[in-house]
Amino acid sequence: HGGTLDPLATGVLVIGVNDGCKELHKYIGCNKVYLATGLFGFATDSYDSYGKLLKTAPVKHITKEMLTFTLQKFTGDISQKPPLYSALRMEGRRLYDYARKGIALPKSIEPRAIKIHSLSLLDFTVNHDYKPPTTTTILKTRTSENNDVMNASDPSNAINEDSIIESLLMDNPIFKIHVECGKGTYIRSLIHDIGIELNSAAHVVELIRLQQGDICLHRDTIELDERTDLNTIFNAMEKIQSKHSYSSQLQCNKVTDISAS
Repeated sequence: HGGTLDPLATGVLVIGVNDGCKELHKYIGCNKVYLATGLFGFATDSYDSYGKLLKTAPVKHITKEMLTFTLQKFTGDISQKPPLYSALRMEGRRLYDYARKGIALPKSIEPRAIKIHSLSLLDFTVNHDYKPPTTTTILKTRTSENNDVMNASDPSNAINEDSIIESLLMDNPIFKIHVECGKGTYIRSLIHDIGIELNSAAHVVELIRLQQGDICLHRDTIELDERTDLNTIFNAMEKIQSKHSYSSQLQCNKVTDISAS
């Protein structure tokens, strides 16, 4: 393939078949376009909603104007630290392997130079249905902070988790951003860093890869649930081959000429 998708992500994933695998390097190093949604107020170890909650943070001070101004700081050539849950290798082992097995890293993860070509805010609202990363952990964190841990064995002290979570999320806005970036960019790290820059916390709750190189979602792709339909796969391969690879097109023409003769 031409570059992994995060477990949470959907969208374009370039797959190579036979000689097409030789072309994949073009897509690993090319520009990509994403639509990302972040939730303020919660930081996780994976920088997305699949991870474990690390901290909660205030959000009431965040305004749309502050967020718009902050996004400008993340446009252009910037330095970014990859997340622990990533496929990067350190001393022969994937970083996510260290994380999943609870193995200490042999050294710190070094920041890397990346480029954000464009970054725009599409939405900033408290009207959403996204949930906190870990309900139980949030409850324990908030109640312990307030020194108000109740005895669950006493029915009179029963906690209505739904009402508490609803109250916690009342002021926790989401933000949607459109990102065009260069190779090596982690959108999870971008969302995480935006939260820190705003003296809060944030993690990814939805991520869609809209474009990879010259391959666009829907225009040039097939749905995953169509993978068993060989005709659909062949037609997609033929379309991409003729549209995106001049050398492959020449080869197709040669085959056609031979058949005609």
